[in-house]
Amino acid sequence: MRDLTTARLLLRPIGPDDASALHVLWTNKEVRRYLWDNRILPLDAVHTIISDSAAYFDRTGSGFFSVRLKEQPDGIVGFCGHRAFEAGEEAELLYGMHPDHWRQGLGTEAARRVLDYGFNECGLAHVIATTDTPNQRSVKVLQRLGMSFDRRQLRHGLDTVFYRMTRREFLALAS
Repeated sequence: MRDLTTARLLLRPIGPDDASALHVLWTNKEVRRYLWDNRILPLDAVHTIISDSAAYFDRTGSGFFSVRLKEQPDGIVGFCGHRAFEAGEEAELLYGMHPDHWRQGLGTEAARRVLDYGFNECGLAHVIATTDTPNQRSVKVLQRLGMSFDRRQLRHGLDTVFYRMTRREFLALAS
């Protein structure tokens, strides 16, 4: 597990010390609206997500990263990373930013770096991402990343769109 950087961001693998800050982020009503199926996660669920991320790092080399501004590295403004989709072998890209940092391109910047890391350093063959269909901000991020629409279906009782990207597609965009 190592830190990743972009022009404006520092991405650190999440750990137990991040639990309180992630809990605040993930229980923000605007963030949770389309994340965790709008459930208010108890703190012990945040600890479980952190533990699951560490296990995913052990298996694949990737997991969830806290997103921090380089100029303020002590504060978490979001998260981004990979996890096993539906407890299977496919890697899912998941991200969320605090509303104070929306419309600045930070989610796209973090997700692009995480995709690069997953494909080029962890050897992922493909990545999927899902979002509730009404979450058009997230849909636009996935499109800006170059992910392709795959399908629309009910997931956990919600109208959901699925996007995907292969390593080859990502590399073609980068060249």
